[in-house]
Amino acid sequence: MARKKVLNLTGKDVVSIDIGQHTTKIVAGKPGKNEITVQHAASIPTPRDSYDKGRITNFNGMRKSIGGLLDSLKVRSRMALCSIESTEVITREVMIPTASEAEIEKMLEFEIQQYMPIEMKDYIVQTKKLEDVVEDGASKVRMLVTAVPKELAQNYYELFNSMNLQPTVLDIQSNAVDKLIDMNMQINGNSELKDQAVAMIDIGFSHINVIVFENGHYKFNRSINLGARNIDSNLANFMDITYEEAEQYKLEIDDLNQPLDMEGDLNQDEEAARKLRVLNIVRNSIDSWIEEIERIFKYYTTRSIGNTIDAIYLYGGTAEMKGLDQYFLDVFNIPTSSVNSMSNVKINHYEGEASLSSYINSLGTMVRR
Repeated sequence: MARKKVLNLTGKDVVSIDIGQHTTKIVAGKPGKNEITVQHAASIPTPRDSYDKGRITNFNGMRKSIGGLLDSLKVRSRMALCSIESTEVITREVMIPTASEAEIEKMLEFEIQQYMPIEMKDYIVQTKKLEDVVEDGASKVRMLVTAVPKELAQNYYELFNSMNLQPTVLDIQSNAVDKLIDMNMQINGNSELKDQAVAMIDIGFSHINVIVFENGHYKFNRSINLGARNIDSNLANFMDITYEEAEQYKLEIDDLNQPLDMEGDLNQDEEAARKLRVLNIVRNSIDSWIEEIERIFKYYTTRSIGNTIDAIYLYGGTAEMKGLDQYFLDVFNIPTSSVNSMSNVKINHYEGEASLSSYINSLGTMVRR
């Protein structure tokens, strides 16, 4: 077991890679002490059957895809960082008495052996101090313990080595976002971020990650096994179309919030009726996400009297769906917006149509603290 060591990347050229089930995102640039400068932000489709639940399943496909993109961008840096999210990664929050670093390490080792279902020899275990607290009059430390299977880490190490990259950092996505928040960064110009309870919601293809921060401090995160894939699947099944057609239909939506006035559309042409049906299926799919997110919010608000969620920020590729932020606002009655600016991030060039919200995990991995 090891306390998290801080690697100084300030001023160094790095490439940060976020491999997702549907899309792989890459940013290349330099992390500074208080800001991140990105020369290139680019995304490509993850090769089919090459990635599953956090594991690389087709090395040749991934190597050609990522290597080809790096070559086309003329990225010279060999120092590679990567963020992952996998059901095989185990995280636990542990509360222990305030003590010396050596004593804390011994207590954590005992806690891990007692309460985490792992064989220590098979995992890379790291700990991170979250905050000092006073509980029942006693001074305590809230720690986060993360256990990554060595075999999973080796999976990424071998991929990057095969592309002549230098594997330097393997980060957990929730930790990456925590570091962005810790940079005193304003999101969409919000200067009150440090005084609010904020839900950062990463809406991906195969999962949704909900991370709650309170007054700038990480509180917890929960992963939901739903995402854009469920929309595509429902469209394909209910409309008897291919997944490729389903994805295209989804992209054609101009606004999730347009009225579903069935009577007014009965006399419209077949194309208008199809679009209306697509919208209905998509909204029903999103409602299933919202039910799960609502449970997570309820867990937080019932932990302590006075707990509320003050703001919601959406990010990830699916967060760019037109009108999704307004849809969340209408349901939760909480100010909601997609992440479209960060005060300490400067991106010089985007390749393709993806915006800042798609690169949050990659950007956070560049921050080392």
